[in-house]
Amino acid sequence: MSTTSELLQSWPSLPVGARAALEEQWAGLAAGGLPCGASIVDETGTVIASGRNCSYEPASGLETRERYALQHNRLAHAELNALAHLATEIDHAKLTLWTTQHPCSMCAAAVIFIGVGQVVFVADDPSDVSSPEAILASRGPIVYESLGDPLWWTMSNLLFLYNSAVQAGENARNLKLNRDRYPELVHLTLDLAEGDTLGKAARANIELPIALVPHFETIQQVSHYAPR
Repeated sequence: MSTTSELLQSWPSLPVGARAALEEQWAGLAAGGLPCGASIVDETGTVIASGRNCSYEPASGLETRERYALQHNRLAHAELNALAHLATEIDHAKLTLWTTQHPCSMCAAAVIFIGVGQVVFVADDPSDVSSPEAILASRGPIVYESLGDPLWWTMSNLLFLYNSAVQAGENARNLKLNRDRYPELVHLTLDLAEGDTLGKAARANIELPIALVPHFETIQQVSHYAPR
């Protein structure tokens, strides 16, 4: 099977919540902010809400608030923008929050407070320097699961780090934090950021899996170093 076919078959095989969250992450990369995405799935497996991180980009007009209620502030995380779409009367315990990175302590607290039933994350959060014990404790009574796919772990964290690499290169804080932890991932991110390869594709409205096809072989190699 060619690398192109392998990637294009891998994408539709992902759970719908993961795809929706990754699509939001791709939109965040196009916008030039911190690419992180989230979606919410009901008990039938239907995506009923989604959101992305809008903290690090200018606020848009009022009409965009229907899509992203939180903009240009430190609360505007992907998970909170997704959760803001949920009506009060919905049974939150039956919902699953999908997110591209493990929720930070703020978003984890929001999940506990409103009683979402489950959280599934594609990758850990490369910007979170908390101890593993503190990250585990942040979940409280909520069930958390990892998607557990090294390939999509690599792709998601590549997207998460990407705009930082474009804007500040190897001096970016998030890249410095991961230089020793995930050197292969940092090297790949810096290589792709040099000509803003992915940013150009995202802003041209090229779909995420199509944009990753030319780089799939290298991404696949880097995925061997993903935590298991």
